[in-house]
Amino acid sequence: MKRVSSSVFGLGVLLLLTVAAMKPVNGFNCSVAKLSLIECFPFLERNQDIPSTSCCNVVSNVRASAPTKPELREACQCFTEGIVDFPKLDKDRAIQLPKLCNVDIGFPLTKDIDCNK
Repeated sequence: MKRVSSSVFGLGVLLLLTVAAMKPVNGFNCSVAKLSLIECFPFLERNQDIPSTSCCNVVSNVRASAPTKPELREACQCFTEGIVDFPKLDKDRAIQLPKLCNVDIGFPLTKDIDCNK
């Protein structure tokens, strides 16, 4: 059991280092943003009552990575398309997440939004 826990922990560290290494110099990167949102899964899948500080930091960082209108549109498309990849995701919690983290991401986290508006 101890060996399995160590392996899972090591895999998590490796994943975080990979995400950090992939961080773009400029602009929004959909793959990096989706991977970083793993921090929010406990809240989004109803395993936590409120989002963690690390989750809210991720939401804030994702928003900061999309300062321009084209990047914000790309972020919107990334997340609206990505929501369907996570069937356990609670859609109401996804919509609440930015507000609970006090971050205005500029669009609701829902698959039913037109990102071109």
